[in-house]
Amino acid sequence: MKLKSYLLTLGIILLASSMLFSNEIDRDINSSSNIHIIIPKVVKSPKVVELDVKNGNMDISNRKIKFSKRYPPNYIPLKDKIAKMSKESNNSTKVGYINHGRVSVNLIGDLIKTKDAKAKLIKAGFKIVKVYHINKRRSLVSIVFTDDTLKKMASKNGRGFAGTLRLLIDKKDKIFAITNPLYITKAFLQDDFDKKNSEKLLNKITKEFNGLRDSLDRFKFQGLPKYQFMEGMPHYKDMIEIGNGTDLLEKVKNNKRVAFVLNLDKDSTIVGVKLSKRTKKFPKKIGLKNAGLLPYPVLIENNKAVILDPKYYISVMYPNLKMEEFMTIATIPEAIEKDCSRVFR
Repeated sequence: MKLKSYLLTLGIILLASSMLFSNEIDRDINSSSNIHIIIPKVVKSPKVVELDVKNGNMDISNRKIKFSKRYPPNYIPLKDKIAKMSKESNNSTKVGYINHGRVSVNLIGDLIKTKDAKAKLIKAGFKIVKVYHINKRRSLVSIVFTDDTLKKMASKNGRGFAGTLRLLIDKKDKIFAITNPLYITKAFLQDDFDKKNSEKLLNKITKEFNGLRDSLDRFKFQGLPKYQFMEGMPHYKDMIEIGNGTDLLEKVKNNKRVAFVLNLDKDSTIVGVKLSKRTKKFPKKIGLKNAGLLPYPVLIENNKAVILDPKYYISVMYPNLKMEEFMTIATIPEAIEKDCSRVFR
C-alpha cells in the first residue's frame, strides 16, 4: 500500500511539471513569432606538434622560457646610449669652454719642460711673472703669468685675485695643468665678469698649446660667483684682512716670504706669498694636479692687505673635493692665514 501511494504521488508531480513546462513554451511562442536558438561553437582541437625523434637527434636540453621583447615608451637600449655619448664626446665643445653647463678648472697636457712652457706662454703674448718651485725636489713647478687684458679686468676694486693665471708642471705624474681663464674670471670677477675677453685669453692658450684636454675637476659655470664648499662656508666676498696701513708695499719689497709682486694699476697690487715648508705640502693629501694655486695670493688695495678665505680658495680650486678629504687638511686654512700675516708684521 505504501509503495502504491508513493508511485501515485510521484506520477501527480511529474504530470504537474509537464503541464507547467508546456504552458511556458506556449507563452514564449505567443509572445514572439521568432525563436532564437544559440548553438555554441565547437572548440578546435590543438594542433599536433610533430617531433623528430628518429636516430635520437631531438635536442630537449634547452628548456628556457622565452618572452617577447616589450619596452616602455621612448626606451633607448644601452648600446645606443653608449654610442650617442661617444658621438657627443667627439663633437663636444672646444676645450676649456662650457660643456653641459660646467667648466673645467684646468686645461691638462702631457709633460713639458719649464723652458718650453715659458717660451710658449711668451709666444702667445703672456708675461712671465714668476717661476716658483713648490716642493724641495722641484718636481712641482708653478709658472705665474699674466697679460694686459687680464690685469685690466682685475684692476677693479676687489677683483685683483683674477690678475694672474698659473701653469703647473708635475714631473712625477708627467703632466702640466694651465688654469682655465673662463673658470677663474667667472669666479673671481663676480658681477664684473667679461666673457668676451676671457674667451680671448682661453683661445690664446689653446692655440699655442696643442692637445689640451679638460680636467675632471669641474663646476657649474653659472654657480661660480656664489661658490661655497657647503652651507655655512665662506664665499668669494668673505675675505680676511691680514694687514693695513700706508706702508704695505714697502713691507713686501725684498721680503724673503714673498715670491712675486705684480702691480695691476696704481691702486691695486697682487702679491704671491711663499707658505711655510710644512703648510705648502697640503696638495699631496688632496691632489697635486691643482697645486698651481700656490704661491698664495694676497691683494693690496685701499691701504689693506686681504686674502681669500683659505676654506674658499682651496675648495674652489678643488671643486671635486670631498668632506673627508677636506678634513685631512683641517689645520691648513689657519696655517695659511698665519703665514700670510707674517709678511706684514
